[in-house]
Amino acid sequence: MPFAKRSTYTLTLAISSALFSTFASAADVNSKPEMAWNCSMDKGGEWNCTVNEALVKAAEADTAISTSPEQSVSAKAPTETVSVTAAPAAKAAPVTVINKTADIQTVDQAALQQQIASEPVQKAQTTTPVATNTYNYSDEVIGHEWQCGTSATGSWECTQVPVHALASSSSTSRAKGTALTPLYIADNPYADLDWVYYQNPQGQQCRGKYLEPQFPVMGDEHLENPPMFLEAGQSSTVLGGLTQLEGGVNVRQGSRRLQSTSAELDQVTNKALFEGNVSFREPGLLVLSDQAEINTTTSEGIFNDARYVLHEDGFRGAARRIIRLEDERLRFEQGDYTYCPPDSEAWQLDADTIVINKQEGYGEAEDAVLRIAGVPVLYAPYFTFPIDDTRKSGFLYPSFGYSEENGYDISVPYYFNIAPNMDDTLTARLITERGLLLENEFRYMNQWSENSLSTAYIADDDLYNDERWLLGFKHSGAPAERWKTDIDFTAMSDEDYFDDLDTNLEISRQDHLDQRADLTYYGKSWNVRTRLHDYQSVSSSTSPYKILPQITLTGEHNYSDDLAVNYTAEFTRFDRNLTGLTGSNRIVGDRTFLLPSISYDWQQPWGFVKPSLRLWSSHYKLDNQLTGRDENPSITTPILSIDSGLIFERDRTGGGIQTLEPRLFVLYVPEEDQDDIPNFDTSEYSLSYDYLFRYNRFSGKDRIGDAQQLSLGLSSAFYRQNGAEQARLSVGQAYYFSDREVTLSSGAADITTGQSDIATEALWYITPNFRASMDAIFAHSNFKNSESNYRLRYASDLNHQIDLSYRYTDNAREQTDLSFIWPIASHWTAMGRWLYDLQESESNETALGIEYESCCWKVSFAGRRWLDDTDKYDNGIFLNFTLKGLGSFGSGSNDFLTDITGYEEREEYNEN
Repeated sequence: MPFAKRSTYTLTLAISSALFSTFASAADVNSKPEMAWNCSMDKGGEWNCTVNEALVKAAEADTAISTSPEQSVSAKAPTETVSVTAAPAAKAAPVTVINKTADIQTVDQAALQQQIASEPVQKAQTTTPVATNTYNYSDEVIGHEWQCGTSATGSWECTQVPVHALASSSSTSRAKGTALTPLYIADNPYADLDWVYYQNPQGQQCRGKYLEPQFPVMGDEHLENPPMFLEAGQSSTVLGGLTQLEGGVNVRQGSRRLQSTSAELDQVTNKALFEGNVSFREPGLLVLSDQAEINTTTSEGIFNDARYVLHEDGFRGAARRIIRLEDERLRFEQGDYTYCPPDSEAWQLDADTIVINKQEGYGEAEDAVLRIAGVPVLYAPYFTFPIDDTRKSGFLYPSFGYSEENGYDISVPYYFNIAPNMDDTLTARLITERGLLLENEFRYMNQWSENSLSTAYIADDDLYNDERWLLGFKHSGAPAERWKTDIDFTAMSDEDYFDDLDTNLEISRQDHLDQRADLTYYGKSWNVRTRLHDYQSVSSSTSPYKILPQITLTGEHNYSDDLAVNYTAEFTRFDRNLTGLTGSNRIVGDRTFLLPSISYDWQQPWGFVKPSLRLWSSHYKLDNQLTGRDENPSITTPILSIDSGLIFERDRTGGGIQTLEPRLFVLYVPEEDQDDIPNFDTSEYSLSYDYLFRYNRFSGKDRIGDAQQLSLGLSSAFYRQNGAEQARLSVGQAYYFSDREVTLSSGAADITTGQSDIATEALWYITPNFRASMDAIFAHSNFKNSESNYRLRYASDLNHQIDLSYRYTDNAREQTDLSFIWPIASHWTAMGRWLYDLQESESNETALGIEYESCCWKVSFAGRRWLDDTDKYDNGIFLNFTLKGLGSFGSGSNDFLTDITGYEEREEYNEN
């Protein structure tokens, strides 16, 4: 119940401060104030009360406070009734509220109330900047406080008033369009439910939230059995019998509080009856009712004709009767439950009985009816629902999908909460054109690891005419200090599985499925990793080599702020399935690789110089080597490089600076014959501005490119007055003093050009929210554009995003990619993606969706047309409903929406 059972109660009435307020003012400030009336209950359940008659008489003479002429008579003891005047108002402590999108100021409430009283708040009023050093309030409510006074009859009258934040004293913040904190509205008909309206600058759909008032810390909140304090305007007591409290009753026990107009306390039955505007609070819970009965023995309470709010979870509702059980469960009889704000009834769950188990994190409903916009849409004799992230076994919401090839796709998942560290989700998918597919995801974690096992199986695919399956396993662990383990394994029955069946399991889709296991040890300045890595190819391309195993040692030692020594040592065994392979593709074997280096990094504000010396050494032991080639080739060659640059600055007209940054990179690598060395894991980098300053033009460790080159780069950056970068332009080119004889293929011709193509990069922040970028390659002979990527991106917030890119590679690719997320009306947002191939004059993918979201529910509808790996078009429609606080259901997976730039970040933000 609201108040825990205890053997002794302390009754402190408002009459105490009123009766001896004058007397106490003359007393020593260090002395303990005398009580005019103090009562306590003995172990037998009887009240023992003492009255300080001298203090009462003295107070009466000084303050002219008179007692009631009527006296209640009891067989056991006399009863006194006392009228009181208002006690001096206490100064409220500052309140601090942290908002999700901005920090909110801390203010002195007492000083602020004087300003509020003289100038009433207008609803949705815009804050007006004023002069410095003056009190100005905003529409921002940061809490509530009680203001109490006495009526003409001497009874207490208390009202809860909003506390407003101070407005900014500077008029420049709004003029410059800087971010504003949410604006709270004080004219609020639902203030009694702790609901506060606000205008959220991030565009979140909720127009308000439940904000608990903050009470002063009294010091006994942490006690298991704290004392109970009662306060009232008038009191009459029959010793050992009934105590009647009127004129406003306030009760506190620890962090629990109860208020009402009047109350009766029965010392014999240990029951308390509270009537009139009953308000009960404990952290995270508010109950309002007309009448409440508290049993202090069983710690249970009954609230009649009640409304309730669970602040943290955002739930509210009403019931004919609410019973708060001893274990803090809430039982609602003929009640309802919703996540919607007080001014909305978009959806509501009505039930004959609802039990909210806050400790277990779920609710139960019997004879439940789900109403949407007041219309009953679903009946369930028994229904469970989550109220937080706590797990519980049961059916999850089904999903429905449709595509031209598969027909209808209906998924029904069931969740097994096996243990706190173990769960399982089994999903039955009925695909009308293919059959029954079972998907299962098992998750397990312990003190040192997290693991998940995903499986899918269909016994006989009617279109494929065979069984099909999917397997995935992920593991991440730290079995001991400095040790880390990692496994990512995926396999499936055939390469068309994802195209035909897709999956709702947490499995990545790639051309080559990873089958990898790592074991790593981290030293203080070095680490060693052992890896096993295999692949299953989904596409028709040749599968990469298996790594069975690879052992890599890396380290770095800094001998000063500028001098550093690095090293890499690696042993790898390469293997593969040789079926159907010919020539050099059949070569397998071992590779030992060493790469120590020493570098000196000298930097000054106006420039830098970084010379480096590396030693490349690789040794092979090969099988199936081509005829006439060395089965044990090796190379050892030095790599010398010097990277240097200067930084010039000048002031810009209007503020800010511009830099001019020339860069010079010198590289020398002698040519080594590498024709006998196979290509296990190496490819050639594409030309870019950063590529010009690499020491090797190849990735991997099978080739070291010979080089006698000089790379020149020139960058210019523009900075605003506040130091933010506004734009940057870069252009560079490499000059070669010898032919490049090392190539990926042993028979390829030497590269004889004396200079590289011209690489460019550009970045421009047109506005803080609008950015343009470009990287392009131009032929050095005629400046013809051979490769380019252009991108325009606008993102003012998570709900206003547009991304347009153009990619071009001469004789290979020319595509545009447009994605957007944009509100089209209040609560309505459109989103989509269009990927178009200009060379083939066809759309690779077109997706368009529309979403409606309010504070308590969301619906999204999307259509998609895409080109699968078999160069066939498929079409699908996707409809999803979400009742916030209850669950979601819809038509299939909408994972394709994650390809829209910014979509995942938006969803993560809204979930939090």
